[in-house]
Amino acid sequence: MASRLTARASGTGLLRLYPSWWRERYGEEMAALLEARPPDARARLDLLRGALDAHVRSPDPDRGSRLTIAAALVAGAAWTVAGVASVGGPVPPDWPGYLDSTLPVAAIGVVAILIASLGVARLAWSSSGPILELVVLATVAGHLAWAVALVVAALGGPYGAVTAIAQTTAAIATIGLGLTLIRANAHPIGEAVVVAGTVLLLPTPAAWLAVGAIWTGIGLWQLVHARPGDSPRRMLR
Repeated sequence: MASRLTARASGTGLLRLYPSWWRERYGEEMAALLEARPPDARARLDLLRGALDAHVRSPDPDRGSRLTIAAALVAGAAWTVAGVASVGGPVPPDWPGYLDSTLPVAAIGVVAILIASLGVARLAWSSSGPILELVVLATVAGHLAWAVALVVAALGGPYGAVTAIAQTTAAIATIGLGLTLIRANAHPIGEAVVVAGTVLLLPTPAAWLAVGAIWTGIGLWQLVHARPGDSPRRMLR
């Protein structure tokens, strides 16, 4: 009995992680489900995943897609600007290829890629389970490390190997996300994400032009094929 009460309380507590608009719309229904069937460990993970999804989406089912679409387009623009500046300069920048002037733009581009990646990850949430959760955690950790490395470098801190390692980590996580999307039949975004991550492993700023083009394409594709997220009942199946 005590364990059921604890499970029920932990599940109800997780609902506080959801945005207010979601709790107003679905909170009573979800609380009733949790009361009738206290969540196990897997269901609690689904609730955490649902909270992330709700924050990515927004009150309008289509609007969350617009957020991640906008992020993909911002990422595409940022990396196109960084690539043109680096490739078009009179002197190639030192490895790993950033100019001082492009470091802030690249940091914005990394954050935008992270938001866009969380958006496309939703395409596989109904079928990939714990594998996708691990991939998403790696994607978040890798891109946050990359963004921090770029900001530190822009402020005059360590550069070179530190920045390159952070970028490589994020790129590998991106490839993992793309492969997971392919496994979930999320075509053609899965293939595009794999290519975007692979291109980031190339030791040349010219690759950033390809990254910009790919994320712009992902954003435009989603603009045409946007779809809403899961309902509360599907989270506990």
